[in-house]
Amino acid sequence: MSTATASTRPAPGHPHSSLGRLSFPRVVRSEWIKLRTLRSTFWTLGSAVVLVVGIATLVAAAIPEKSVLVGEVPAARRAAIEAQAAEFGNTAATAGLTFASLVIAVLGVLVISGEFSTGMIRSSFAAVPRRFPVFAAKTLVLFVVAFVIGLISSAASWAVAIPILNGKGYSGDLMSSDTLWAILGAALYLGLVAVFSLGVGAILKSTAGGIAAALGVLLVLPIIASVVSGLTRTEWLADAQRYLLSNAGQGISGVANGGLEPWVNVVTVLVWSAVAFIAGALLLQRRDA
Repeated sequence: MSTATASTRPAPGHPHSSLGRLSFPRVVRSEWIKLRTLRSTFWTLGSAVVLVVGIATLVAAAIPEKSVLVGEVPAARRAAIEAQAAEFGNTAATAGLTFASLVIAVLGVLVISGEFSTGMIRSSFAAVPRRFPVFAAKTLVLFVVAFVIGLISSAASWAVAIPILNGKGYSGDLMSSDTLWAILGAALYLGLVAVFSLGVGAILKSTAGGIAAALGVLLVLPIIASVVSGLTRTEWLADAQRYLLSNAGQGISGVANGGLEPWVNVVTVLVWSAVAFIAGALLLQRRDA
């Protein structure tokens, strides 16, 4: 008796098997879906825009007429007042940037710490075992979103403040090169603040701790440095304040920062963000989720 042996042939590959391959663009897309489906994202970004535009409107409306301001000072001081008045447009348009950076910092921490608290980060790392692509994708998505929001809010704040101040006799041109660079600088600053706070959240893995640390660097540290340098009259501390994250960020957006060149302000903010990003990435690779 003979047994017929059926020849086994390998199953043909699925015509769409390539759709299941893991790639960095797919990881980026998944992180974008996570971010835009969170209700807190829209509330946070919306509040950042409202703060920047609203505070710019209030500050521009509160500035007195130029004729009244110049007329109330002695003739010897009018040249100094004229120089200060030339910066009123920048002052009004960027007045809300500090508050917007705090809001963006909170969002940056929540993006990573929320996944740690819910355990979703384990699913992300199970799908992407190398882990770094997940963190890099989060960083890229968050930076782009914060940059776009910063661009919109900064442009809107200038568009509101300049006409109000022009009506009061102050000079200002929305399409000048200085204004356009200030708008781009403010957007870049908010994008890098998001990267910095994301790195802080990855380092601490705690929502409360991450928010406290990020806001401490952005808000509390400059206040402490200013108070201590003022009381002790320490020259090196006064100089060091220029290299704090928030002060350098204001410098990027066109506000004077102790005479630092614009490129120095940019490099300073980049270093702060890069240090937080690298530290967060390394700890994500070495610690348990």
